[in-house]
Amino acid sequence: MMNRTIERILGSVGIAMDFLFAILGAIIILIVNSGIGWFGNSINTVEWDFISNVLYIINNLLWLPVLSCVVSFILGLIAVIKVKQNAKLAGGLFIASAAISSWLLFTGVAFQSILYLIAGLMCFIRKNEDEAGVRV
Repeated sequence: MMNRTIERILGSVGIAMDFLFAILGAIIILIVNSGIGWFGNSINTVEWDFISNVLYIINNLLWLPVLSCVVSFILGLIAVIKVKQNAKLAGGLFIASAAISSWLLFTGVAFQSILYLIAGLMCFIRKNEDEAGVRV
């Protein structure tokens, strides 16, 4: 068996970032949900209807990044657990996690997909000692 510490570290950092962004997104959704009724009495009805509709749309769109972070978190966690037993499976799961969370790169702060991609490629490229014919 090969030492896959680098892949585990990269995957763990990606998992931590996914968990952090999922929690942050859930908190933002709760704030938006509770803030829908804040301005109801202070502005007139026409303006309030527009603001209410915009907040409703934002609230519905905020679930997409939270769900993608949760799915990417789960796939990354399974990959980190399986990287020692089956590197090819872990590499596929890392690359799937990178694909799911790749659109978060456009935010400029979420680079966990790059970490997942590097870990996935390393799982495929690095050979085990028994595959390479090297005996320890």
